[in-house]
Amino acid sequence: MDFDLSSDQQLLMTSFESLLEAYRALPVGSHGYTLYSKELQGELAASGFLDVAAAEGFGPLEAALLAEEAATSPYGAELAASALIGPLLDGAEGPIAVAWGLGEPVRYLPQARTVCIIQGDEVLVASPETGAIREVDTVGAYPMGALEKAPSNAATLDAKTSAAVRCRALIAIAAEAAGLMRAALEHAVQYVKDRQQFGQSLGAFQAIQHRLAENAQIVRAARSLAFRAAWRDDECSAASACLYAQNAMRKLIHDCHQFSGAMGLTLEFPLHLWTYRLKLLQGEAGGRAGQAALVASNLWGAS
Repeated sequence: MDFDLSSDQQLLMTSFESLLEAYRALPVGSHGYTLYSKELQGELAASGFLDVAAAEGFGPLEAALLAEEAATSPYGAELAASALIGPLLDGAEGPIAVAWGLGEPVRYLPQARTVCIIQGDEVLVASPETGAIREVDTVGAYPMGALEKAPSNAATLDAKTSAAVRCRALIAIAAEAAGLMRAALEHAVQYVKDRQQFGQSLGAFQAIQHRLAENAQIVRAARSLAFRAAWRDDECSAASACLYAQNAMRKLIHDCHQFSGAMGLTLEFPLHLWTYRLKLLQGEAGGRAGQAALVASNLWGAS
């Protein structure tokens, strides 16, 4: 399912894509697992895009549109949680990190000014304290850190706000995953167009075309479900979108790396900047099992 953007949404996305244009190409000699950009993070904050969900005439759908597009850049910067969850937290400063419990690696925690700690139905919000974050060395293409205990300034949100934060956190995962899958597939498609084998491009082989078509369907479905979840802004839609993305990304990751051959195993080939992030998102928020249980609970009252 595709849909047309309104004139205001088109203007928003045109402006945002202009900002991202400088962050589309890899820096010369980039061979690392993580490509986090302080400059992009600063531009996101200064431009006001992180506050779009609270702007008049906009809401979580527009925040999800930005999160999906931002994920297509090889450069990492935290946008999804700040744009979607930030408006629910009065006075909270971004970047915002979301921790699904304590002691586990958390994306963007070393850069975060606010952290939401989700523990079952309870959500704590805090400003990370100096020395309280343990940086985690990872190949997951995100800057990572861990909290061993809740900061002393942590405050427990009320039940309604906690539920809203949990819902928006799932929408953020679904939207970011959709953008990462789209970028990974586009990169793989360009490779099979350029790579010559047996006198023709790899993309000319029907078997590869069929699998690429299946992956294109996965990307379209993931984007549609993420945007529908953001528009509805309810837990069942959010969990459904997250479940689909976490389940479907396995095939896309496998196919994109297989189509890229030996190049797909090197750090010079930037495919990992999207697929390794996807692998981390695959297990977030309880992974597929957690989302399936949440969808079942919403639909049938399962415990």
